[in-house]
Amino acid sequence: MKKILSIIFSSIFLMTSAANAGGMIGVKAGVGELDGDRTEDGKFGTASGSVSSEYAAIFAEFEVTDMFSVGAELIPMDAIIDTKSATSADSHAKISDHKTIYVLASIGDMFYAKAGYSHADASVTANYANTAVTDAPDDISGPMVGIGAQIESPIPFLDVVRLEATYADYGKMTIDSTSTGSGESDADTRSGEAEQITFTIGIAKSF
Repeated sequence: MKKILSIIFSSIFLMTSAANAGGMIGVKAGVGELDGDRTEDGKFGTASGSVSSEYAAIFAEFEVTDMFSVGAELIPMDAIIDTKSATSADSHAKISDHKTIYVLASIGDMFYAKAGYSHADASVTANYANTAVTDAPDDISGPMVGIGAQIESPIPFLDVVRLEATYADYGKMTIDSTSTGSGESDADTRSGEAEQITFTIGIAKSF
């Protein structure tokens, strides 16, 4: 799945940059919040962690019809979600290389809706020296939906200004670990869920 998404993502950028592609390339920046919830743990119960910060992304789209476009987006930044204050057995996850492929539908002359699929690499590390992660996913993925408004850009060399909000649900992650804090090896399995909400402003150049 990861290789398939990477091929589709690269193809969209190549098609958009081609002559007469009928698309656009742009950047956007804003605030994103990545939430992680530990929903299942036989010993320690539930907990949650989140990171909220400014971020930026690049995107490319090409028109399929007057109403529909296909696009790809890359967030070239890392994020960490952590429940460190909850228990000594917890771990944190570093999320990187976040990509999204999507379909955008115009609603009238100003508004639009989009839906797609997001994927990011994940690396899980234990929070404490006496805990070792024995099994964890190396990526997260899930559906994305968004709404936005688009107006003509007042900047002469750009064509479009966008205001946008998106939501992505990355589903369930399961992490196995062992801990020696009590003097004996203690195995533990935890399950959790992750989601992301973003609010951004973007600018783009049409081709």
